[in-house]
Amino acid sequence: MNGFHLPRGRTTDALIAFIIVAAVVQLLPAVHQAAFGYSFSPLLFVSGGWRSEPMIWLSPFISQFLLGSVTAAMFNTALMLIVGRYVEKALGGAGLILVFVAGAYGGAIARTLLTPGSIIPTTGIDAAFFATIGAYLMLYGIPSGISVARGYSRPVQILGLALLWAAVEMLFMLVGGFEFSLSLVNPLGGLLVGALIARPLLRWRYRKA
Repeated sequence: MNGFHLPRGRTTDALIAFIIVAAVVQLLPAVHQAAFGYSFSPLLFVSGGWRSEPMIWLSPFISQFLLGSVTAAMFNTALMLIVGRYVEKALGGAGLILVFVAGAYGGAIARTLLTPGSIIPTTGIDAAFFATIGAYLMLYGIPSGISVARGYSRPVQILGLALLWAAVEMLFMLVGGFEFSLSLVNPLGGLLVGALIARPLLRWRYRKA
């Protein structure tokens, strides 16, 4: 049969299901307000929150499940369902989870280093999702329909694609007033981490082959 067939991905499906359930629960105002108390903020971290609030060390991961923009959440979750299955096929369920978690912290580290004064809390799976994108691109390459840095190495192609995306995102930021730290730095931090750890995780999975 011809057509588009996704690989199976039980871990991806379970992760997406958890994200959706968490989002639905947060439609309740009281739950939404309480959940935001566990979000990551660069300014809170650098101002000493890491000493007085032990939970802040988990906040980058928890923030991935906090509901920000409903539209962005639907878009990212739908794409995560596709990309995540391919990453899971290559790295296994444990590898996918490692990419997801590492991406969450990669976004938080990037925000802390580049925009330490930002008070905007991290919400949504942007960093973890872009880490999955980075892992996918490193493992499978850029799709043939996208002509970016053809003839160069895969990392250079990913860098070119990231710069192109960043340029487009900055245009939207100028028009819509999006916050630089959250809209640009956070996902790019996740993308970098995902691209960096994809091949080591692949070698680790097949180390006995």
